[in-house]
Amino acid sequence: MNYIFKPAATLFLTAVVIVIALSVCFNFTKEPIERQKQKTQEAAMKQVLPSASNYIKIQTETKGSIAAVYEGLSGNILTGYVVQLSPPGYSGNIDLMVGISVSEEKITGIRVIKHTETPGLGSLAAKKDFYSRYEGKSLVPLSVVRSSPDENEIQAITSATITTKAITGAVNEAIEWFIGREK
Repeated sequence: MNYIFKPAATLFLTAVVIVIALSVCFNFTKEPIERQKQKTQEAAMKQVLPSASNYIKIQTETKGSIAAVYEGLSGNILTGYVVQLSPPGYSGNIDLMVGISVSEEKITGIRVIKHTETPGLGSLAAKKDFYSRYEGKSLVPLSVVRSSPDENEIQAITSATITTKAITGAVNEAIEWFIGREK
């Protein structure tokens, strides 16, 4: 009987020590991780809507892949909106932000915050070469093409059409929200 009890007790005590160590580590790193996420989010908002200096989350009905909407203010003046989205991509959800100017009624920028897309293919969506394709676009539905794009078209990333379509679909959702918002 001792040949069963002793290894089982050792295994149990080892598991308890590991669980305690993991929970201490989790509690120790939870707050710094949240602060870093907040910093990343604030930096992305500043990049997609540079005319604003303050961003306030507003209560709005979130539907589709829209996760949150922020008003971008410069002093007390509304300069635009930042729409946070999380559409499904090829390998999982793609967290991104879209900036829309109120005065120009154009997309001021997009940024991919987090993704699990294929390295070297879909991951190229987080590069300036890709997200700059959206900057300055009018607020009309965008479509994805594989060749030279026209005014309201986005050229797909080679071998990552699903990722490009997911991001473009999310940008279209942000445009649709902006057009349909209460003015």
